[in-house]
Amino acid sequence: CRPCAFARSPAGCKFGVSCNFCHLVTEHPELVRMRPCKGKRERFKKAMAAIEQRVAEDPDLLVNAGLTLPAYVDRNPQVKARVMAQLAQVAAEAYRGISEGLRSP
Repeated sequence: CRPCAFARSPAGCKFGVSCNFCHLVTEHPELVRMRPCKGKRERFKKAMAAIEQRVAEDPDLLVNAGLTLPAYVDRNPQVKARVMAQLAQVAAEAYRGISEGLRSP
């Protein structure tokens, strides 16, 4: 069954027994998490695009710790690891472009 995201919340599910989702105890209740709203996802994409552009223009920002991440990224270790891996890939592509002579440092 598809688990109810609100059954384990402090307020509980407002639909109770008439809820269309499962309220049974699952082995992994932490797997049920809410998706961020569209506005938050769009703000994250916009911020990431700006940061990626800065890293592509100056890949040394990533190496020299001259890059500051938004607070919501910095305080979540899982998100921070994913963002840093993505930025490392952008920096590697920028270094590759510099070494191939496609752009100046």
